[in-house]
Amino acid sequence: MRKSLITVVFGVLATGCSQSEAPKESSDYHSHENQQVIIVHGLARSASSMEEMSERVEQHGYQVCVVDYPTVGRELDYTLYKSGLQIDECVYQFDRELSQSRGSKIHFVGHSLGGLVIRDYLAKKPAMTYSQHLGEVVFLGTPNHGSDVADFFSSLWLLPLAGGTAASLTTDPQSLPNSLPQPNYPFGVIAGTDTYPVLRHMFENSNDGLVSVESAQLEGMQDFIAVDIKHDSLRSDPMVTDLVLNYLSHRRFAVAETMQ
Repeated sequence: MRKSLITVVFGVLATGCSQSEAPKESSDYHSHENQQVIIVHGLARSASSMEEMSERVEQHGYQVCVVDYPTVGRELDYTLYKSGLQIDECVYQFDRELSQSRGSKIHFVGHSLGGLVIRDYLAKKPAMTYSQHLGEVVFLGTPNHGSDVADFFSSLWLLPLAGGTAASLTTDPQSLPNSLPQPNYPFGVIAGTDTYPVLRHMFENSNDGLVSVESAQLEGMQDFIAVDIKHDSLRSDPMVTDLVLNYLSHRRFAVAETMQ
C-alpha cells in the first residue's frame, strides 16, 4: 500500500493532463509588451511543465520567462539558491528599453512549490517589493502552510528519500512554508478542489490531491478562487491561465463584462 501511494504521488508530479487550446489574441496585446511574467514550476518538475501556460500568457503580449531549477534529491538551500539565480536572470533578460518605459511591470506566477520559491525570493529582495515595477503575484496550489501529503510520508520516514526540498514541505512550524515571512505585497491565490481518490484519506478538508484549500489560502490575499481541478492540472488548464491573465490585468480573478 505504501509503495503504491509513493508511486501515485510521484506519478502525479511526473505526469499531467491538459485541455489547452490556442487562445484568441488579446485586444490589449500591445499594452502588455512592456510587462514580464516570471513563471516558476513546482516540485519534481522543469520549465517544460509550464509550457502550455507560458505560451498562452505570451500570446497575450507579455514577455515570459520560465524558471528552471532543481528540486528532487536536492537540499532546500541549494534549491532556493539556484531558483534565485534563475529569477535574477529572468529579470536581467527583461528587455532593457521596455523595462524602463512607463507602466513597466514584472509579474510572478508560481505553481505549488514555485509559489514558495517566489515568496522566498521576494522576501530577500526588498528593493523589488517596494519598486513601482513590481506587478502582480499569483500562487497556484501553493502549500502556504504545508502539505498533508508531505506530513504522511514524513511520518513514514519516506519523504527524506526525495531530498531536503521535498522534506521541507510539511505543516511543521519549522518547515519552509511556515518559516517564510508574510508577503508585504498584493497577491492572489488559486486553489484546486478535485482530489486524487487514493490520497483522499490524507485530508480532512477540501483539497486538490496534494494541497488543501486551507493551506493554499494566506492572510492578506487580494483575491482568492477555488476551481474544481486537480493539483497538477492547475499549471496547464486554460481556464486557470485565463484566471491568471485576469488577475494580472485587474487584480481580480473573475472580471465583470464591463471591465473586459
